[in-house]
Amino acid sequence: MRIKKSMVLFMAFMLLGVAAKVGAVERLSLATGGTAGTYYPIGSAIASIVMKHVPDLELTAESTGASVANIRMLQSKRVEFIMAASNTSWGAYQGHEPFKDAPVKNIRGMASLYPEVFQFIVLEDSGLKTMRDLKGKRVAVGAPGSGTERTANMVLEAHGITYDDIDEQFLNFGEAVTALKDGLIDCAIVGSGIPTSAVVDASASLHVQLLSVDRDVMEKFLVDIPYLAMIVIPGGIYRGVDEDVVTVASPAILSAEADVPDELVFNILKALFGNLDELSASHAQGKMIRLETALNAMSIPLHPGAQRFYRSVGMSK
Repeated sequence: MRIKKSMVLFMAFMLLGVAAKVGAVERLSLATGGTAGTYYPIGSAIASIVMKHVPDLELTAESTGASVANIRMLQSKRVEFIMAASNTSWGAYQGHEPFKDAPVKNIRGMASLYPEVFQFIVLEDSGLKTMRDLKGKRVAVGAPGSGTERTANMVLEAHGITYDDIDEQFLNFGEAVTALKDGLIDCAIVGSGIPTSAVVDASASLHVQLLSVDRDVMEKFLVDIPYLAMIVIPGGIYRGVDEDVVTVASPAILSAEADVPDELVFNILKALFGNLDELSASHAQGKMIRLETALNAMSIPLHPGAQRFYRSVGMSK
């Protein structure tokens, strides 16, 4: 009888130990984007790497409405980590629309991921050759209030073009490319990782071209813009677009809520950048994520844990 009681007590202690261990697992969320976009598969790959290499952490990638929705979720502390465009993150922190009434001061940067490239897509036979040729034309500038629309507006204004000069159409990039194919617009402005699947599809059935920005104009304009950088789209990315194209890009940023412990942020970045081969194998845009560009166009304050990580690898901002 004593042996049985001892065994029962032993099993009880073992179960308590297992329960304690399970209870120690931290369950956190990473808000990404729609399942058909780029944020969700990249976010899922990041979550998988983190869970594999950071002990006692369960990180779930959540499908969401992307940048603006993610920032609102982080602001209300419904998630701990988010992916969002650098331009939208900057606007949220500074208190620009749609965050004018409630600036998001609890967002902290962790890493710039891949560039979301602004592509000014026209048909080859349109006669449009430069940005200034867009005056008087029908231009899809992005969904209203989106990061694409805000940045498209700025780039146009840098070239002396306002909404008074064009017939602006507030369409997301999928709608914009469809409208271009249907002849309803003259230019579709798309802010996305390249190659963008919708543009690939359009170039398969249409002769498309991409307009270059005026390099001199944009280099002067970007001096005071922390969330944009010049970039070159290599020729050959899309069928029929054989020449290099100069444009701007706003990276997707991985961010954390300000109260996430420094040690956790440090360990996540160590796991992420220590296993980029796994990320590269997960998605085409994963190949664009590199340690040397992790601070490019970082438009919001870094999380202290991120600062510590970058100092440990000889980088600083």
